[in-house]
Amino acid sequence: MEQIHNTYRRVRDKIFTFLYRFSFKELASKSTLSMPFSVEGARYIAIKKEVFIKPNAWFLALNQFDSNSTDTKLSLGEGTYIGRNAHIVSLKSIRIGKNVLIGDNVYIADNFHRFDRVDLPYKEQGVGFKAEVEIGDGTWLGENVCIISSKIGKQCVVGANSLVINNVPDYSMVAGTPARIIKKYNHSTKSWEKTKHNT
Repeated sequence: MEQIHNTYRRVRDKIFTFLYRFSFKELASKSTLSMPFSVEGARYIAIKKEVFIKPNAWFLALNQFDSNSTDTKLSLGEGTYIGRNAHIVSLKSIRIGKNVLIGDNVYIADNFHRFDRVDLPYKEQGVGFKAEVEIGDGTWLGENVCIISSKIGKQCVVGANSLVINNVPDYSMVAGTPARIIKKYNHSTKSWEKTKHNT
């Protein structure tokens, strides 16, 4: 029974992906969108080949700054895996590299929800752009991670439940709320080593 269910799910997702293919700026071969899936602004989203997106993902790419622009607001690099319940919201630019591993319940945004006025409900104040997001090749984001307007280097590890609000250099391991560097990869010893403030 499990095998039948898995086969049905794979066939269903392939058909669903094919039907969605022409909505995106790019949806390359061998990439899979798993149902259910929600997207707004698909024409500003580029998904390279062999990207796998698990169920309940929500992608939003808004074109707030130039109504005539066709620029890519959100790009997913080749071989990237995105876990369940991912929320990715781009006003201007989110670039996720190749072979990135993204756990379940991850939130990525290049913006913030405005809260300037106390005479107006916050839900009516909208969002504002803060800074572009980049996630380097080979990086791993653990479950329940939030990335807000930050650049993360290649081959980094972001621990589960972390909030990233600052840039992270290549080959770094970060954790916490807000996240801070706890280890760096030493290419000479070929090992992860604790940073000084963690010894």
